[in-house]
Amino acid sequence: MDLNEKEKRILAAIKINPYISQQQLADQIGLSRSTIANLISGLIKKDYLIGKAYILAEKKPVVCIGAANIDRRYLLNEPLTMRITNDVKERFSVGGCARNVAENLGRLGIESTLLSIVGDDSYWQIIKEHSDQFMDVSQVDALKNESTGVFIEVLNAKGAIEFSLTDMTIYHYMTPEWLNKHLSLLKEAEYLVADLNLPKETLEFLISFKLANQIPLVLISVSVPKMKNLPTNLKGVDLFIVKYNESAAFFELPVNTKGEMEKVASKWLEFGLKSVVVTRNDEQVVFKTDKKKSYYYVNKDNASKRYNWGLNEAGCAGIIYAYKKRKATKERLQYGLMNAYQTSKTLRLIRPNLTANQLEKEVSLFFKIEKDKADKNKQMQDRALKEE
Repeated sequence: MDLNEKEKRILAAIKINPYISQQQLADQIGLSRSTIANLISGLIKKDYLIGKAYILAEKKPVVCIGAANIDRRYLLNEPLTMRITNDVKERFSVGGCARNVAENLGRLGIESTLLSIVGDDSYWQIIKEHSDQFMDVSQVDALKNESTGVFIEVLNAKGAIEFSLTDMTIYHYMTPEWLNKHLSLLKEAEYLVADLNLPKETLEFLISFKLANQIPLVLISVSVPKMKNLPTNLKGVDLFIVKYNESAAFFELPVNTKGEMEKVASKWLEFGLKSVVVTRNDEQVVFKTDKKKSYYYVNKDNASKRYNWGLNEAGCAGIIYAYKKRKATKERLQYGLMNAYQTSKTLRLIRPNLTANQLEKEVSLFFKIEKDKADKNKQMQDRALKEE
C-alpha cells in the first residue's frame, strides 16, 4: 500500500526513536498532534506499525527472480508479406515475466522485490523508472557493456503470432553463483517466484534452497523453447504455472480439451510438484494438487479467442494475493483467474486499473453471479421434481 510524504516522514522519525511522542512528532514534522494521531492510526491499519511503542512491522517481500526486459509488439495491418515493407502498429512496453509478477503484486499492495540482471543502458533506465513505483529494484544487477533483454513479437490482424525474436543472452549470467550472492535477500522472502528464463542449474539451486529453508516457491513458464530450462526433479515446488502449448510440446501430447488438460496436469504432478495450474489463454484452466484436489474452469461466454500476453503473471499475482489473505484453495484460483481475465481485456501486460479494492470487487461480483446461477438451477430442478 502506497505511503504519502507525511507517512514516510513519520516512519523515518520512528525508526530513529521508537518511543517518540505524538507531540514530539507534531513539533518535528510541523503538523497538529491530532493529525499525527490520525496518520499513526492509518499506519497501524496498513500494518506498517505495531501498537506502541511504535514497533515497525517487518514486512517480508515476495522476491521475483528472472526476466526484466523491453517488449516490442508489432501488429500487422495486412497479411505478412516477406521481403517487402509491412505496415504495423507498435506496442512498446516494459516487460519480463518476473518483473511483470512484481508489478502486479505492487499494484495489489504487496511488498515485492525484483531480482534480475540487466544491461547498464537506456533500456534499463526505462524499466527502472517505471518499475520503481511498484517494487524494490535495488537488487537488480546492471552489467556494463551488456544489453538489457529485448522481446519482439509480430502479430497478424487477428492477433495470432506470425513470429517472435528475442535477445535474452544476458540471462546466461543468472548462474547459481550469482544467486548465491543474494542469499540474504532470499532468506528474507515470504514467497519466491521464478520464471524459466533462469538456466536449469540456477532453478535446481533455487529448489534446493527452498527445501532447506521452507520458503514457498512458485515457478512460471515463459515459452516453449525455455521449457528446456525446467529441472527434471520439481519436488518441493509449491506451484507451477504453465501454458497448454508449452505442456503439449514438453510431453508431445495434444492439450486442448478438458480431459487432455487434466491428463497433462496429472503428468506434471509426477515431477514432484505440490500443485500445478495449466492455462489456455483466458478460455480454460485446470488446477491440480498432490492431494488429488482438482478444479476446472472454462470461460464459455467471454473468452476472447485471441492471443493474450501477461495472463500467467497476472494469475500468479492474484493467487499469491489470495494466499496472503488466507483465502481457501478454490478462492485463490478464482482471484488468479479474475486478474488474468481482466488483464486479457486490456491488451496490456499489466492492467492499469489494478488495485486490491478493484480485484476484491471483481471477485465478489463473480461469486454473486455464480451463486445466482446455482440458485436458479436449483429452483428449476425443484420445479421439475414437483411437476413429476
